[in-house]
Amino acid sequence: GYGHRRFQRWVGMAEGRWKPVIWMRRKRLRDDAPTEAEAEALVGESFDFAFDNEAFSDRVLRVEVVGSEEENGADGKGIDSSCTVMDTPVLRVNTIHVSSAILAAKSPFFLKLFSNGMKESDQRHATLTIADSEEKAFMALLHLMYTGKLTPTTESTLLVDMLMAADKFEVVSCMKLCSQGLIDLPMTLESAVRCLDLPCTIPLAAAIKEAAKTFFAETYKEFLSTKFQDELMRVPLAGIRAILSRNHLGIVSEGAVYEFMLRWACSQYSNSEERHKILSSRLLPLVPRVLGSMRSPPFHCAGRRFYLTARCMATEQLQIFGLSVNMLEDKGAVRGTVGYKIGVKTRPSLQFVTKHISSTTTDSKQPVGCRVPWSEFIADDSPYFIDDELHLQVHVKITPQPE
Repeated sequence: GYGHRRFQRWVGMAEGRWKPVIWMRRKRLRDDAPTEAEAEALVGESFDFAFDNEAFSDRVLRVEVVGSEEENGADGKGIDSSCTVMDTPVLRVNTIHVSSAILAAKSPFFLKLFSNGMKESDQRHATLTIADSEEKAFMALLHLMYTGKLTPTTESTLLVDMLMAADKFEVVSCMKLCSQGLIDLPMTLESAVRCLDLPCTIPLAAAIKEAAKTFFAETYKEFLSTKFQDELMRVPLAGIRAILSRNHLGIVSEGAVYEFMLRWACSQYSNSEERHKILSSRLLPLVPRVLGSMRSPPFHCAGRRFYLTARCMATEQLQIFGLSVNMLEDKGAVRGTVGYKIGVKTRPSLQFVTKHISSTTTDSKQPVGCRVPWSEFIADDSPYFIDDELHLQVHVKITPQPE
């Protein structure tokens, strides 16, 4: 159309040289989308002077902004090139003068909008509906399509929004720019959380997720510190796994690690079955790397002190969960035989089932107990966890030595 020829002539005058690539894009508006290589060829070209400039534009893009929960469009893109979506409250409308050649050259989405989406060949207005949560990122994306480069002040959270907008509107060249920018920029908690959920179709998605996991591991080395507890409760599973698996933790109370995992799981998953599944299959397998053992407060029998130990142990062939009763070295008044019985409450009976029976003398320093294969202990159908808790019972009986 005349608008594209006029645009080419003005670009030549403004830049001092002709831009035949624009003419190629004008012809493609009637055929197919530009190849990825052709789209990337325009990344280095700056048309900043033409952005929202009526003199260098042939279309008017009407951007209707609706509430985030009311975004319309079956494919999530909310296209309506002729009228406003019925029964959808519009918060505001942004009107932008655009060049169909520039936008269509970089995005198959805009190619479709400006060709098939226009009812008449001379129709100049196109309407796009977006959520208010997308507005800032979408406007930044449009500007990026014209300039081909990110501004130095772009924040990581905005880059994530722009990356998702570029993915949504099929702007591959801008997706790559935003992806690289995310890797180069320092992350924040908000941006790192969102990066963990990026779809694998995003360019450099694996590298971005790795950078996000590194952020969590390095930022929350002291994750048991009280100053981090509130914000860590908002971190998704992948972030918690990164924190637990990538740090060699010097922890005064190892039991605090399990307490932290349980508190986090309760804040994230209200359903007890789902919570148990996450704990058993995604978090507890990290325990042999993080948690050596947990010890109960001491209890007494016939003047002697005992404590129960729950321990995660790993060998080259097998991981096991062990329970043992230890007798402290201090001497009691009674000497004789010590009988031990360890029980675990199980589902569905909710009764204690004896897992170990043994006996030693009061002079023995060796702990007594039982072992359960780790895979059996944490299995989805494991009978040992009731509402995400393990209930243990220990009976100790000291029989005095005959005089």
